[in-house]
Amino acid sequence: MSVRFASTNHPVRRLGWRAAGRGLLAPALARAANDNRRLGADGVAEPAPFDPLLTEALRHFAAHGLASAEAAVDAAADAAKRGDADAQDHWLAITRMFDRRLAARAGRELIPA
Repeated sequence: MSVRFASTNHPVRRLGWRAAGRGLLAPALARAANDNRRLGADGVAEPAPFDPLLTEALRHFAAHGLASAEAAVDAAADAAKRGDADAQDHWLAITRMFDRRLAARAGRELIPA
């Protein structure tokens, strides 16, 4: 996958900056709201629940960067050696969030058919 750098100094984008400078975008920004909240039984907005697995995967990515999938597979293999099936499934689920093919291959190799 190639990465393309797009400069912010583009004539079309400059028009938006000029509009923001004149105060034309302020009403739109004032109406912006977080739509992740849902109403509770009492009608008060509650924060949306976070997926704990996603949170752990993001923390794992923060620690390992682009090597996160391989590090999660290694952790799953370590758990398999210890005989901890729950930890193995957990690490394979985290691997699946980064790379589904790698997780499927690791699952086939770690769990004999």
